Amino acid sequence: MYKLTDKQLSELVLLLSVPQIAEMFPRYTPTERTIYRRLNRNGISRPDKARRAYRTSLLLDAPPNLTDREALVLINKNIQDRVEDFRVLVEIDLSLIHISEPTRLLSI
Repeated sequence: MYKLTDKQLSELVLLLSVPQIAEMFPRYTPTERTIYRRLNRNGISRPDKARRAYRTSLLLDAPPNLTDREALVLINKNIQDRVEDFRVLVEIDLSLIHISEPTRLLSI
């Protein structure tokens, strides 16, 4: 069965909270406790803090002529787009796994 890798979880946690990840990808994630352990093992002991730092870096990279409100709208759109792109990539990974599995012949 397909499960999200540590790298995928580390990328997703910058976009979503751990409960949101588990809710969005229920078939492909371990328990929330296991997700936290795997993130910690990979240097992310405070996912909420990492997500805030990521959003702050996006805000600082926003064009200077935008108001804070416009920048936040742009950041939220960027995050939504990245989550959707991630979802598509997971579906592609799943389809590739199914293609590479040997076909089973029915014995009659």
